[in-house]
Amino acid sequence: MLTTNIDVDRSIVTFRSEDDKTELTVSTAPLSTVEATPAAHLIPSPGVSAETALKQTAEIITSLTDSNGYIHIDFSDVISICASAAIRIIRFNAGDDPSKAFSDVLAAQGIDPSCCDGALINIGAPTNIGLAEATSLVTIVQEAIQDDALIIWGLSLDSQQKDTEITVILAESEGETAAHETAK
Repeated sequence: MLTTNIDVDRSIVTFRSEDDKTELTVSTAPLSTVEATPAAHLIPSPGVSAETALKQTAEIITSLTDSNGYIHIDFSDVISICASAAIRIIRFNAGDDPSKAFSDVLAAQGIDPSCCDGALINIGAPTNIGLAEATSLVTIVQEAIQDDALIIWGLSLDSQQKDTEITVILAESEGETAAHETAK
């Protein structure tokens, strides 16, 4: 079980594992200004305040790692994707056309997924989802990001859930993010 501490004044959320030894700091400030390691630079969605983005991030990462998933995402998976990276968190409903839903949310947030070198994907689905359908959802993200990207995915099944919801943490090496921002 993760514990979180949100420090709005410093624009950070700190995650600690049960052993109190493993930690990840997520900040809305660039990593060059964050003293803690490992750390991630959270880029909030357009129109979302830093405070709201940090609270949402705390809820999302905690729910991913604390869920009783069929294919479980643990805290070390989160660190593997997020450490030393700029991250963006998106959620979309698979619906009838999950590829279009993914593209639409990327466009709405101005995200170029081809710059991403990592992704943490969690699929929350009804219990009748098949492994082929789950892997096809992962493939949608995989095909949009860098060919050699690190991808970790999980699957949480819920008999009460009607729709399939996908949560994606897209990661880009912090140095690459700065290079893309400079090029703009």
